[in-house]
Formats: sequence, structure tokens, C-alpha cells
Amino acid sequence: MPKRSTGCFECRKRKVRCDEGKPECKTCLKRGTKCPGYRPTQSFVLHAFDEKSARPELIKEDENRYKYSNHAPAAQKLDQSGNRPILPTPPSSAHSPSRYSSSDSGDRTRRSQANLANAPLPQQVSPVAIERVQHIGTFLELYMPQPKNEVFTPPTSLMFALPNIPAAKKVFSCALDALSAAQLTVSYKNYPLINRARSLYGTALGQMMKTIMQPGSPHDDYTLLATYLLTLYEVFVGVSQGHGFFYHVQGLLHILNQRGPASIRSKLAMDTYHGIRYNSLSLGYHLRKASMLDTPEWLAVTAKAAKVDPYVALIDICISIPRLLERTDKLTRAKATAAEFEEVINDSQTLADRGFAWFASFQENHGPLYTNVPIDTVDGFFDPADKTYDPVYAYKSFAASNMCSIYWMSMLIMRSNMFLLVRTHRKLEPKQLFMWDRELSGFADSICRGVPFSCRPAAGYVGRFGQLTPLIVARKYYTAKGAAKEAAWCEKVYYGAKVPGLYSPPQYAVPLEQHKGYTEFVQNTKRYI
Repeated sequence: MPKRSTGCFECRKRKVRCDEGKPECKTCLKRGTKCPGYRPTQSFVLHAFDEKSARPELIKEDENRYKYSNHAPAAQKLDQSGNRPILPTPPSSAHSPSRYSSSDSGDRTRRSQANLANAPLPQQVSPVAIERVQHIGTFLELYMPQPKNEVFTPPTSLMFALPNIPAAKKVFSCALDALSAAQLTVSYKNYPLINRARSLYGTALGQMMKTIMQPGSPHDDYTLLATYLLTLYEVFVGVSQGHGFFYHVQGLLHILNQRGPASIRSKLAMDTYHGIRYNSLSLGYHLRKASMLDTPEWLAVTAKAAKVDPYVALIDICISIPRLLERTDKLTRAKATAAEFEEVINDSQTLADRGFAWFASFQENHGPLYTNVPIDTVDGFFDPADKTYDPVYAYKSFAASNMCSIYWMSMLIMRSNMFLLVRTHRKLEPKQLFMWDRELSGFADSICRGVPFSCRPAAGYVGRFGQLTPLIVARKYYTAKGAAKEAAWCEKVYYGAKVPGLYSPPQYAVPLEQHKGYTEFVQNTKRYI
């Protein structure tokens, strides 16, 4: 690659030798033109906010950042003394291409007005653009697991791709700004910054409303992605007691319903769809209601990916569990016959068999998924002195941790529901009761032993937030069983995984039915799921 010229912009444009004089080269002075300055000698260095844990990252130099534009001739008229007016000096910064001298020599102050009109002036780098790059970089450092060469699930991989997605759509850039500010707010417990984050969130919501009113906007992948990012914002600093998270998930399902399965064609749309499915699953578990995503036409969207990606295959199984819960509740309210309940039991067993087969295949193809380690060796866990669960699991990868957690949580939910049906409509021997208890306790125990790995600082906030729903499920099981010690551990770690006073997670440590406005919320939810 040929060496780039270090001369000023004007000499490089004219392809003549530049003496590289500072602040202005003599070549330009001899020609009677103003020297426009030089390209910075270094690329931008973006420093993260946390100097101890984050590393500065370099951003490749973009020639477009240094292009010059001309002022209108009216702004270049001579003053009453016949001298050229002094131009505003750009702020001294590593991002500024050059600085202008504050005065000109006498021979240059009497140049023609034509030369003055053609004098180039620098177009400053947008501070908004630079701030966005800084915030996105810091957001990824804090939110994502480390190291970056980890194996990730599709929703997590989508977040790594955010810096490479062109910010051509304002609805996307506004949502990304709000989410990045929310991460900074939570990470540094900065209460003044929370006002800035919420202001950006309000701007993003306004832009979203403006966008969805435009014809065809639901079919735009950026609109879908922006709505998904706002859902994550609610996990960080939502103030609606989790309702904001639910409403955004409803909005996502509504957009998907308008688009239809055939619209998920691009990689961006597919990656976003994977994230939407997990959020919909979390909502379905909590409300015990199915979504349209478990229908054959929507399952066909991921059929190809499920053959090669174990995460997608797992969600294909789990997405059907909320419908079993909904069917159970409907039959219970209707006081259905034993035969109708038997049908739900049989369908639950068929789905459970698919789950067992998935886990066996996952272990066989990927080797040991984790090893047992003492809890006090897990760096950065909230309370390693608590030996309620010791040893705990150290997973071979973040993806393994994520998938195992989803699997155990989903199986605990489905099998607990099935056990209640079986115990009510079938006669169980003591040995059978013992086997059920061992199976269900095994799922809850595995959830809890996997939590410390995902709540380490190295797992990022995505790891911590990913444990909120599993902890709620395990706590509910232990409470029903009367295991007070284990239930208390789940609750303590649950509140340790969130940031008190700054945000409300999308799940509740108390039953959802006790929250004000629950009935209205469920009624509104029926519009979309």
C-alpha cells in the first residue's frame, strides 16, 4: 500500500509538494490561498468511562470527517478597515483537523474578494455522532460477556453487530442512544444521568410513534430492531413496574403480525426475530398465555436454522409450552372432563420427550457443558460466603450457560404443570411421587447452581438479566415445596442481580396478580397474544 501524503488538503488536492509548515504551509501562502490544514496524525481514540476495566478502542479514520465546505460569499466580505474578518476558531480537540491563526500578515489581508469567497472552512465532526460511538462502545463493554471470542446465542450476537448497522434510520439511532444511556445509568448508579436517559427514551418513543404512522414502516427491519432495543431499555431503567417491557413485546408481536412470516428474510430481521421470540417466551411463561409464534407458519421461519443451531431448536420446543399452560387454565375454569385433561397430559409428555432428546443431543455433540467448582472461586458473585449451593457450575461457554438455564427453567415450568394434572387425575404410587419430586428438584437445583456463573462481572449485564426469570421460577417452586432456605436464596440473588432504585426488572418477586392494574394489563395484552 503506497504511503499516504502528509501534506495539507490543498496541496494534496493540487498534487504539489507541500512544505508542511504549521499552522499554514508556505506553498499556500505564496499562492495567496488559505491553507486548509492537515489530516490528524492519529485516528480517534475513544476512552471508555471505566478506566480500570475497559480498554480504549481505535476507530478507523474516515476521510469524510475532514471534508471542507465553503461559507457563503456574504460571510466573507472585508470589514471597514479592508481586512479579512477573523473566522471563529474551532475548539481545540484531537478531533479537529486544524486550527486557524488568529491574524493574517499584511500581504494576505489585501487579497481579492474572489479569493476570500473561495476560502475553505472546516466542517466540524458532529459531537452527536462521536457521543453515539462512545456510548455504544461503552454499552457493549458493560452489557456483553467477556471475552469477545466467546460462543454466543443469536440474540446476544445481534448486540455485537449494532456498531456495524448503519444509523440511516432515525428511529433506530434514537432507540440505540436511549439504550446506551440506560446502560451507563445503571452501571455507574448515576442519578443525574437517569434524567438524560429518560429524555432520550422519550425522544425514541416519539420517533417510534412518528415512524409507525408512515405507510409500510412495520415492514422496515430498522423499525423492528428499534422496538426490540426499547424493550431492553425497559429492563434497565423502566419505571412502569415491568409494564413497559410487556407493552413493547406486544408491540413487537403486533408488528410481526402485520409483516407476516414471509417478511423475515434478511439476517437483521432474523437475528431480531430470535430476540423477540425469547422475550415473548418470557412473557408467555409469566402470563400463562400462548402467542402466535408457536403456530406452524411462524415455526417454519426457524425450521432451517433449528437443524444447525441448538439454541434455535430449543426455543422451537419451549415456545409451545405457554399454550399448554393456557389450555390447563381454561380447562380448570371450565371444569372439563378427565378425558380433556388427559389430552393435555399426553401433549405435555410428547413435548417433554422432545426436550429430553434435545438436551441429550446437546450434551453428546458439545461434550461436558460445565464442571463443578466451589462457589467462592466464582469471581465477583454477590455472596460467595453463602453455601446454600456449593459447588456451582462453571460452564464451558456463555452460550452453554444461557441454553442450559432456558432448558431447566422451561422444563421445570412444564413438568410442574404436568405433575399437578397427573396428581389430580391419576393415582400415583409413593415411588412415582418420589421420582417426580427428584426430577423437579433437579431442575430447580441446576438453575440455582448455574446462576453464579452468569452473575459474574465477566458475564456482563446480559448474563445477569438472563437469570431474572429462571430465579423467579425456581423461587416459586421452592416456595410451593416449603423449602424456605432455597427460596430465600433465590430472592436474595434476584435482588442482587438488579440495581435497586434505578430500574424495575420485567419480572416480579411477588405474584403478578397482586400488582395494581394487572386486570387491565391482561385485557390489553389479548390484543396481541
